[in-house]
Amino acid sequence: MHNKSKGKTLLFLKKKFNIPDLILVSSNFFLRNKELITKEISKKFKNKKIAIRSSSVNEDTLKTTNAGKYKSFLNVPSTNKSEVIYKILEVIKSYKKKDKNDEVIIQKMLTNVKISGVCTTIDIHNYLPVTTINYHKGNNTEIITSGKENSFSISIADKKYLSKKNIFYSLLIEVEKLKKILKTNLLDIEFAIDNKNKLYILQVRNLVLSKKHTIVSKKFYYQNLKRLEKKINKLKEKNYDLFGKTNYFGVMPDWNPAEIIGTKPRPLALSIYKELITDHIWSKQRNNYGYKNVESHHLMTNFFGTPYVDVRIDFNSWLPQKLNSKLSEKIINHYLNKFEKNKNYHDKIEFKILFTCFTPNTNIRIKNELKNKFNQKEILELKKSLKNVTKTAFEKYKKDIKKIEKLEKKIGRISESKNNSISKIYYLIEECKKNGTIAFAGLARCGFIAVDILNSLVDNKILLTSEKDKFLNSIKNIATKVNDDFLKLSKRQFCVENGHLRPNTYDITTLNYEEGYKIYFNNKYNFRKTNTKFFFSKKQKKYLQNFLKQNKFKFNSNQFIKFIKDSIYSREYSKFIFTKCIDQIFKNLIKFGKKYKITRDDLSYLNINSILSLHDNLDSISIISDLKNTIKKNKNIYKNNSLMHLPETITSIRDIYVYNKNIQGGNFITQKIINGEIFELKSLTNINKIENKILLIESADPGFDFIFSKNIKGLITKFGGQNSHMSIRSSELALPAAIGVGEDIYNFLKDKKYVKLDCLNRKIY
Repeated sequence: MHNKSKGKTLLFLKKKFNIPDLILVSSNFFLRNKELITKEISKKFKNKKIAIRSSSVNEDTLKTTNAGKYKSFLNVPSTNKSEVIYKILEVIKSYKKKDKNDEVIIQKMLTNVKISGVCTTIDIHNYLPVTTINYHKGNNTEIITSGKENSFSISIADKKYLSKKNIFYSLLIEVEKLKKILKTNLLDIEFAIDNKNKLYILQVRNLVLSKKHTIVSKKFYYQNLKRLEKKINKLKEKNYDLFGKTNYFGVMPDWNPAEIIGTKPRPLALSIYKELITDHIWSKQRNNYGYKNVESHHLMTNFFGTPYVDVRIDFNSWLPQKLNSKLSEKIINHYLNKFEKNKNYHDKIEFKILFTCFTPNTNIRIKNELKNKFNQKEILELKKSLKNVTKTAFEKYKKDIKKIEKLEKKIGRISESKNNSISKIYYLIEECKKNGTIAFAGLARCGFIAVDILNSLVDNKILLTSEKDKFLNSIKNIATKVNDDFLKLSKRQFCVENGHLRPNTYDITTLNYEEGYKIYFNNKYNFRKTNTKFFFSKKQKKYLQNFLKQNKFKFNSNQFIKFIKDSIYSREYSKFIFTKCIDQIFKNLIKFGKKYKITRDDLSYLNINSILSLHDNLDSISIISDLKNTIKKNKNIYKNNSLMHLPETITSIRDIYVYNKNIQGGNFITQKIINGEIFELKSLTNINKIENKILLIESADPGFDFIFSKNIKGLITKFGGQNSHMSIRSSELALPAAIGVGEDIYNFLKDKKYVKLDCLNRKIY
């Protein structure tokens, strides 16, 4: 890109692009000729509103960008002489390093804007060779760059998958022209589209990356996408053993791997999750509870290290056993169609798409969703089968509680045995599958049914939302136990009881509570849970009793309320216990690693099956050598896989080339994983406390750029888009950040003392 100022670049481009009228004035000239310039502005823009923007020689160069560093003003009345002068002077004052070539842009404000946004010619978060567009629907052209309100985001790897009628197709054509004219592939472009679909280019600047970053090779990226195309096409074909005409994939349905192990888990975490749950245990449990047998299918596949749930397999696993084949095929296709049309349901499929149990709301849901698609006979068969699986859950949950109690004893016996580390790992895995994760899966199912029925009581106005919350709050859960233990027990006793817990259960590199006690806890910890009590009214119990009796469930209302309490508590208790297994597996792995000089970090690159295969070959030197070679190989594979980032849901080949991003959970900058103390900046009087902290701040407009000089460790903001100012700045500085995490996550983090910001896996612990 030629080394022109921002203003001169716009004038240069105005000959070939649709750029709003502008005047470019030298700062020095304006200071000497205010009256002359304001008259020219008034004459040129004729009662229109104007934007007064910065154009310092220090703002955008080939090596640096200071986007947003200097002041700009929008919607200034061109006829208001005093306001125009004042705001131009304010822009000039913001140029702290004065230069005789500094300028100010005075530009016509656009009216009737329906879409405005920022387009970057690469993905600035993952450094992929794709175009990303962060945009806002509405007339406010400053929302995207300020990052203060909801916005949308789309990534485009190949415009041939974008319809020519798409609103952004013409933008991509203009972007290609800009790259050729300015002779660079790295651009940051502000744009607007009016009600007549006319495209305007508002600003164009260099996109400057830290020297630490390398853009992913186009050849590497597109070759992998072509390979993925073939894989997806094969997996979408009709399956001999499954109902459903096609197939989709998501990182959050059902056992939501993205939430539990992240979008780029290391081999050990991924393989343990598969071994303990998603290969066979998940389907075995479902079959035990009266659903279709799909035990020959694995729930999870992975594309370049990102674990995806196979949606067709998942949907099949929810079919009641007694449903006939014709109806099964019909209902799975109904589920798949609904998923395709509502990808945002990917993390709530059991509530929004599937029928997995029978509740007081089932009749209403079936009527609303299936009435015109299924005949009366089919609907009656579905209802009957749903009642059967619900009845089975009522009958079996106590057996699962006993399994968990059995597991706790087995863990103790295995841990205290004189078996070698590998044998202990083998038996811990087997016991965890047999009595741990299968019981947890069952109790989690019961917990879901319990909450689903509670929600239906709220929907039917039998229970107030506040009453439901109070009832749930009255159940003393494991989280309360851990907090009570911290307050009542000594450090040693606390660690005996709870030391196995760790923020990321399947990650051997994360310290458990015992190892990281000083990090996770401090003397100021003041959690208190009030002793809430809730009793269902006679009217509410009568409603429950009628529901149970009408549908021939053998529970009475009191037994059913106990089922809800037991299943909700036991779901968390079973998780608490089976994670002891995982912690013991890690302890024995670490012990094994020390014996053969394999670090904890290196162990995370092994597949658990490589360890289990040593059960009868512990003394083989060659096997240990092979393990170390496997670690090297897996590190390289993991490094390459980490370069490939894909959408949350894939329903077609088009999705891997053009996809909307969910930016409500935050936009993660860099691929770094850092740990640190978190600090919320509420007042500027506290700025000296932010050094070496992960900074938490509600909104981060350009006025907060001073934070980057304070040696902060990372950044988390409540508001902000993918291409917002702080995203660009964090990317430029290679600063680990989560921009725009939203209100819920932000409020959760405010009360924390220490967090792990995992930008690679898009998680905050």
